[in-house]
Amino acid sequence: MFFNHRLKLEQLGLSSSEAQIYLAVLHQGSLAARAIASQTGIPRTAVYPTLSSLAEKGLIEGGLGHGSKFTAVAPEEALRGLISREEQTLSERQQIAKELTEALPASAPGAESALDDSVQVVRTPQLIGEKLHRLQLEATRLVEGIVKAPILMPRPWNPAQRKATEQGVHFKALYERAAIADPKVGPYLESWLAGGEEARVYEGELPYKLFVFDQEVVLSTLIRRGGHPAALLVRHAPFARSMSILFEVFWNQATPLTAPPAPARKVRSGTKGQSRTRVTLAAPPNNEAHNGASDR
Repeated sequence: MFFNHRLKLEQLGLSSSEAQIYLAVLHQGSLAARAIASQTGIPRTAVYPTLSSLAEKGLIEGGLGHGSKFTAVAPEEALRGLISREEQTLSERQQIAKELTEALPASAPGAESALDDSVQVVRTPQLIGEKLHRLQLEATRLVEGIVKAPILMPRPWNPAQRKATEQGVHFKALYERAAIADPKVGPYLESWLAGGEEARVYEGELPYKLFVFDQEVVLSTLIRRGGHPAALLVRHAPFARSMSILFEVFWNQATPLTAPPAPARKVRSGTKGQSRTRVTLAAPPNNEAHNGASDR
């Protein structure tokens, strides 16, 4: 429980040392720096600057003289104040960003052509999701995707994909078998297929998680050391066409997925009151009939 509380405090913006010290003082009562170092295992030389930081954030009180004790501020008051300061900081940063947006030029002269063959690293799940959303809306003909676990931001339906599909963009999704079994994917497959997605499942491990847009742009997700995701965004038509060829190689070895006729049938599982949606594997594809990319 102590560990879970520490993780949640870190999610609120505290460092690991700050979270440990605040919880130690909160649970043990007033403590001197030496006792805090003993309780937490944090070196005494690091305890003092951490206590100073906690005091500035309104989570710790006391410690005016040498050897004095420190007391934790009650969580309700301390966390409310912490959030209030975070909101104030965010508001100030938003104002600075607005001023910079208005003051800075959109791009250097002639920079637009340089973006045609550029490579960009996208480092957070949120930014990756935003890039994927925008690229789907920019597509005019075809989106090819290789889907591997883990799924970054699962949801029953992708509004960008739906809008693009309505505008005639064809979506082809190649799922690794492990991704099909992922509970973040399986329950939503039927709705994706019903929305017009053409999908197949590959019995094996696929090399990359990637999307190819109109055979001109590639967004490929990678898992960095430590398990953190990142993505490469490549705007280079020859490279994108080569990735589309790679996609077709695995696509022609995969089995089509089809949704059951509407209304969707529910098949009772062994547990009373639970059900699962059925997605059907069609007959293996005729490679000659499925070669090449759709012209939609």
